[in-house]
Amino acid sequence: MTRTITICTIQPAVSFGHPERTFERISTLLVQATAGQAVDIAVLPEHFNAVMEGPGETGQWEAATAFAAGLARHHRVHLVAGSVEHWEAERQLRLNTALVFDRTGQAVGSYDKRMLFGFEQQRGVAPGRGALVLEIEEVRCGVLICSDLWYPDLVRELAGAIDVLCVPAQTTIRPQSDPAYARLLWHGLALVRAQENVIAVAVSDQATTSEAPYRCGGVSAIVDPSAEPELEAIRRTVDDGAEGYLVATIDLERLDAFRQYRRANGLLP
Repeated sequence: MTRTITICTIQPAVSFGHPERTFERISTLLVQATAGQAVDIAVLPEHFNAVMEGPGETGQWEAATAFAAGLARHHRVHLVAGSVEHWEAERQLRLNTALVFDRTGQAVGSYDKRMLFGFEQQRGVAPGRGALVLEIEEVRCGVLICSDLWYPDLVRELAGAIDVLCVPAQTTIRPQSDPAYARLLWHGLALVRAQENVIAVAVSDQATTSEAPYRCGGVSAIVDPSAEPELEAIRRTVDDGAEGYLVATIDLERLDAFRQYRRANGLLP
């Protein structure tokens, strides 16, 4: 039997400052995504709770993690729960953390974003210190967050140990820029990282119609570099950055065969 894994990336229109409203939209999209097909991994965007807490506050983190655990358990999916900015009392640090839950809603891994964006630096978010690799359904998976993907060394660090890279993102667009420009950049970036490392890359972002004090690009994508000759299956995206979701089934044997071909021809370390 061919080894496969089915991945879903959720792209909600978040409502900044209203996590309950945002959670409802995420739940609705995951219901739609899983209605006609079994999903193994679902990925939420960075800052999927769309709210920021002050130093020492933990209520929003607790609410977001409880929601994510319940979502994974209800839909029986492994969930890369985007990321949430939160205060860690033990180390007295503000971090931007992605949690991974199994099908029962148990947390099985966490990753702290390492390459911080400007507004995170201004808010005093501390960079993470290490990578995350874990097995999901016997598939090797890694997690990076948003601007981490812009650093090829972070992806190459994981590449030999993973088949699938999950990337929660929150793109932010300058006032003078067109969100289509962000999609052009990010869709190309996901394709390049997938091709140069021969891994599947799944990006989840917030929709362009998000109600927030920033403009978002809606850059979600699922890239399978081994899908040729099905060119449309190599890179799936959400039209116009709108609210929606993507689902793709990755053929792991085909991916591995493509990896071996690239390595044999000197295109992989």
